[in-house]
Amino acid sequence: MSLIITTYAPEGIILAGDSRLTLNWNQENNGINNNYSITASDSNNKVFQIKEKFGLATFGAADINGIPISGYINQFIEEKIKTDTEIDEIPQSLHEFFGDYLAKPETCFYLCGYKLENGISVPHIYFIDIHHSITTRLNYSGGQIQYGANWGGETEVMTRLLNDIKIHNGEEWTDVNATNIPFNFFTLQDAIDFSIYAVRTTIETFKFQQRIKTVGGPIDILAIKPNEVQWIRKKELSATNPI
Repeated sequence: MSLIITTYAPEGIILAGDSRLTLNWNQENNGINNNYSITASDSNNKVFQIKEKFGLATFGAADINGIPISGYINQFIEEKIKTDTEIDEIPQSLHEFFGDYLAKPETCFYLCGYKLENGISVPHIYFIDIHHSITTRLNYSGGQIQYGANWGGETEVMTRLLNDIKIHNGEEWTDVNATNIPFNFFTLQDAIDFSIYAVRTTIETFKFQQRIKTVGGPIDILAIKPNEVQWIRKKELSATNPI
């Protein structure tokens, strides 16, 4: 699993995610079915730049037929995305490529970018669920552009932090309402900071809990602005250990 977050502010969009690849399998021993999980890699690519125009991130099934999904994403970008492709054309292309060609894996995507509409660069943020054939535009409602954040994958930690809760006090329960976050006032730097906070807090929480550590490794961060796509943080190949 993963944690992918897209934070959309008036200045631009931030797409961020962790780098952990976890392998899970079942094995029967002496008639007992056991579940196993290991960290296979902390250098898995989940956030992608598309033609220096758009951002794409994935969570869910990390392999298709035993092959890491990143290879298929690179193939999709190379084969299906042209220099004049508009962002609102890409969700259907993703469904066709991963659905018809690759049998609808349990994989989801965030797709972010801008489209020129009546001479104005308009932000588009899509959530795409391949397995259930669902596409949702997240930042548009009631005829207006919305600002906020949306995350997928291991969402429990952030859900607990930012939603209303009840506290047990003796025999009574007290409502504690979550404080609103003014995303419409976020600068792009605020969006970066919030995205790092979401992924890092999830990683650190999992570190101390008795659970499978499915979020971890470096955090990749892509900034998408009307006329520019920029890596804020991107892991690179290196030789850190002596040969």
